[in-house]
Amino acid sequence: MFEFDVADTQWTDEARESFRTAAAELVEAIRQHSAALLEMAGADADVEAIAEAGEQLEAAATAYADMQFEFTGTVPPLGLDEEDDYSYEDFEADESDESSEDDEDSESAELSESSEEAAEPGATVTVLHRADFVVTDELAVIQAGKEAYYESWDPAEDSEDAVDVADLGEALQQIQQAGGVEALADTPGLVSAGATTWVLEATDLLDEREPDEWPDSPFALGEDTPQRLMYRLDEVAS
Repeated sequence: MFEFDVADTQWTDEARESFRTAAAELVEAIRQHSAALLEMAGADADVEAIAEAGEQLEAAATAYADMQFEFTGTVPPLGLDEEDDYSYEDFEADESDESSEDDEDSESAELSESSEEAAEPGATVTVLHRADFVVTDELAVIQAGKEAYYESWDPAEDSEDAVDVADLGEALQQIQQAGGVEALADTPGLVSAGATTWVLEATDLLDEREPDEWPDSPFALGEDTPQRLMYRLDEVAS
């Protein structure tokens, strides 16, 4: 497939008509293929008919790809030029092997489940990030919060009335919800005053408890912090 001298055929009227014909034949092949399959009921006799219908569709799709390449020098995203092409000639062989493969899959699933039960849990980490800012223009921050809110608020989906972002805390909340913590660094009226990120070995996980049972100070560091610290990144404001 795709063994044409593109320089001689690309964008020519002859190649254009060949591509137009191949496209029409592919559309018709898809219609016939789907119609044939929709008439089937899943009987064993349908296996050969499915393979035959698939071969006809495959031939039409290959011709379409060839003609597109001859006309434009490009190929359609149909996966027809990959090394490990699937052939409908293998369809019946695949069907006959299905039973034994199902048995092997069942055994593999049982072994996998046993392995998962015996496996040790993976490592757990806690990431703490602190970013400090100086508020140089509170009104600008509040305005940015209003804009962030209205960009994400959809009156058609939200039955509640629009929220009036009126203070600094509400503005920072809306900015963070709309763009993440990193959005604060680009907010007018805020100037970065440094940041630090600590990655520690976790002693417990938040989702192991209900939210109302989470610690009052989740960022508090214990005496064992130096031993648990795996990585630290400090960012100094320029």
